[in-house]
Amino acid sequence: MQQPKTALITGGNDGIGKATATELARRGMRVIIACRNEEKARQAIRDIQQEGGERQAAFLPCDLASFGSIRETARLYQSQFGPLDVLINNAGIFTSQLEYTKEGFELQFGVNHLGHFLLTHLLMDSMKQAGAPRVVNVSSIAYLRGQIDFGNLRGEKGPGQYEGMKAYAQSKLANVLFTRELARRHPKINAYALHPGPVRTRIGNKHSNWFTSLGWHLLKIFMVSPEKGAKTSVYLATSPEVEGAGGQFFDDKQRQRTLSEAARDEGLGRRLWEASEEVAASK
Repeated sequence: MQQPKTALITGGNDGIGKATATELARRGMRVIIACRNEEKARQAIRDIQQEGGERQAAFLPCDLASFGSIRETARLYQSQFGPLDVLINNAGIFTSQLEYTKEGFELQFGVNHLGHFLLTHLLMDSMKQAGAPRVVNVSSIAYLRGQIDFGNLRGEKGPGQYEGMKAYAQSKLANVLFTRELARRHPKINAYALHPGPVRTRIGNKHSNWFTSLGWHLLKIFMVSPEKGAKTSVYLATSPEVEGAGGQFFDDKQRQRTLSEAARDEGLGRRLWEASEEVAASK
């Protein structure tokens, strides 16, 4: 009997990630939910399995703000599972205040980019064992406002110079640059970036000041459900139509979009890759 394909989804316990995991399981894939909150992950797994007794789902602990936790996640995956067909780097964070990862990086850059960069590298051998592996990076059209400030990746300029949306846009541009450089360096891995659309999630609930939190809640009135937001992730994880479109960016209508000048800058992509590789290897 042929084994089902396996997908690992960061942040698969809630929001877009849970909706993505549920749909992939519905399509016959084994889904691995990697996140910090084990209780919510177990509930997500129960919800997935209640829809069909044959659906396979599992949990791996993963704190993307800790390189040590990410390394343990990869070790556990390699010891418990086989080839990895799809890695969906879905988890994300927004904060309006300057916060830090365990290694001392600005939290949004550290979680949204560096954590996924390291996880992808550590799972590379597992992906290469699969027939046609894919990496799906959940970015945002906010990347269009992003710039990579190599002199402020640790928040060196201090809280007085911190702008939450500027840092978020930087991390989302990093997602796109990482996608393109991954596709260039590893052409046998289909790597895609995407904008899921304006989705009702809790991405900014715990790390925002009262003003930002109020604005976020008001905007939710105009946002779509996580199920709709997951459509492009599912499409890129499963569709044969995107074979050979590695390094490209897709919108919430599953359309391939022209990238900004910054996102197409191969020199910037290489510099970000090398800087990310250096700090991830040194911790």
